[in-house]
Amino acid sequence: MYKPENYNSLSSYLIVDNAQQLADMLVTIFNGKELRKYNRPNGSVMHMEVQLDDSILMLSDATADYPAQKAMLHMYVPDVMATYNKAIETGCTAIEEPVNKPSDPDKRGAFLDSAGNYWAVSTQMGN
Repeated sequence: MYKPENYNSLSSYLIVDNAQQLADMLVTIFNGKELRKYNRPNGSVMHMEVQLDDSILMLSDATADYPAQKAMLHMYVPDVMATYNKAIETGCTAIEEPVNKPSDPDKRGAFLDSAGNYWAVSTQMGN
């Protein structure tokens, strides 16, 4: 087998300051699950994986050679309002409360996580 069972072929990889804090936040917000984790000798996160629904998000702590970078991510969730509210309660920064705009089949909102990554979350409401 060329990839781990139940993994997508493409996974986002975030290099952040305090990867464990972000992973814990995302597990709470998205009812995720921490999978594999490998630490460097100094205790920082070299590589870890968090399962969010049917996707695997990979994370590591930033280093001098690999500085932190911000990303924009989008995730479909069963209840966008509940997810958005949980994100804000967990300490994320609100960008846009979920709304269903005309001609958009998705109700979507956005927030920044503890590492400054932009998360768009959506629930498809119909066509």
